[in-house]
Amino acid sequence: MIEKLKAARQFINENQIDDIQAFILKFQKKYDADFLRLIAEQYISRQKAKHKLPSWYANEHVIFPPPLSVEQASSEITARFKAQVFAQNFGTEKCADLTGGMGLDSWALSKVSEAVIYVEQNQSLTLVAKHNFEVLEQKNIEVLNENSILFAQSNNQSIKNFYIDPHRRDDAKNKVFKIEDCEPNLLTIKNLLPNYMVKFSPMLDIKMALEQLQNISKVYIIALENEVKELLFLSNNSIQTTNPTLFCINFTATDEIQEFEFDYETETNTTVRYANPMRYIYEPNASILKAGGFRSIAGQNSLSKLAPNSHLYTSDKLITNFAGRSFICEDICKFDKKEVLSKLPTPKANISTRNFPMKPEEIKKKLGLQDGGEYYLFATENQDKQKIILICRKAVLA
Repeated sequence: MIEKLKAARQFINENQIDDIQAFILKFQKKYDADFLRLIAEQYISRQKAKHKLPSWYANEHVIFPPPLSVEQASSEITARFKAQVFAQNFGTEKCADLTGGMGLDSWALSKVSEAVIYVEQNQSLTLVAKHNFEVLEQKNIEVLNENSILFAQSNNQSIKNFYIDPHRRDDAKNKVFKIEDCEPNLLTIKNLLPNYMVKFSPMLDIKMALEQLQNISKVYIIALENEVKELLFLSNNSIQTTNPTLFCINFTATDEIQEFEFDYETETNTTVRYANPMRYIYEPNASILKAGGFRSIAGQNSLSKLAPNSHLYTSDKLITNFAGRSFICEDICKFDKKEVLSKLPTPKANISTRNFPMKPEEIKKKLGLQDGGEYYLFATENQDKQKIILICRKAVLA
């Protein structure tokens, strides 16, 4: 199999392909169907990896698994970040990746660990991963084609630190996100793992997961360009707690890392002030909203909230390191087309909603606006439950 994949990869390296469908149609009689399928898979996977996995994409000898495996894999930036978190919490001794997959996380872990055992029950993925570790010259990874549960059961404590990224599709290839629906089911093996870091879907309910897993010391909510990509739960046998710290991380398009941390006990005990919009408006990034740090983000930054369910915040002084977007509020309008248009130099704006009964597209149509421009409109509700439109521009930081 590896030789066929090498041939398909080599073919792509040597031929300019701009449209894979047109290419397949053109050469369907010249090459056999299986070879064309492998070419198509390699081409599509490489395109998916171009920005997601730049180091792997740059190596022309790397063979990519089918597109779904690339799609499900972490991005390189988040894989490297997770590896750093893993090492910071568990140390650099030999560890095991129980769900090896295409091997990206094992590769990232091997950069910060003495050695990594890659465990994967899919033989095809195992062969591809082994080849890639060799061409990427990562020599401290041991590849095992084995069932993760059987490996954990036979470990006998020689490996203390584990990484797990459970498979999140059922037999019909439908996405699943509950812990018990993933494979392996962590609830059935967690007692076999002294220390572990597990990656789950961003759709998972964090508080419910904490109740199910128990003894979680830290939770990382990782967003990439304000879209939550991964939830990480860390269990450390040397730390016993019922109130883990939540770390909200957002990698921005400009390579900035926005970070915010809190815990649910403090969140519950934080008192929030409410106020009408002041000079500055703040929108927390997606990782904070997913984690539910609605009170904590206000408390730690001395902000007031517009309304209980709006999740927009305000102040008279600019917070220069806010974990999200900051805006200058230039005007406050009723939801009225004539009034809103009178405040804008051109009928163009970027529209967002927070606790508002209409979608941005509906608002745009209702107000006669086009997308774009330097103005940002927030359709929301104030503390008196009145529907309002905030006309804002991004706060330029000195």
